[in-house]
Amino acid sequence: MSERIRKVNELIGREVAGALGKIDIEGLITVKTVETSRDMKHACVWIGILGGEEEDALSVLERERHEIQQTVNKVIIAKYVPVLSFKIDHSGEYAEKIEKLLRNGQSKKS
Repeated sequence: MSERIRKVNELIGREVAGALGKIDIEGLITVKTVETSRDMKHACVWIGILGGEEEDALSVLERERHEIQQTVNKVIIAKYVPVLSFKIDHSGEYAEKIEKLLRNGQSKKS
């Protein structure tokens, strides 16, 4: 990943996180990571949700996407400002599941 894309990812993540704080939504939503395409036309924002329903959170984010996009548009000065999309990041749950399996495998060997 180029340095420019890395900086854009960080900037988008920071701005989206700030915008999420202003949205009335059940649970806690955090920005896990941002993946911006090389041509800077699209950015996928991976989010984590604690204490809320994933489908409800995604529908609220989609409903508020225009406002969040406007927040990002104000701070990125470039030929293209990436269009945002949101996806749920399940990597933490997956890692926890793997860790549990590994712990269970260790206890059976002992």
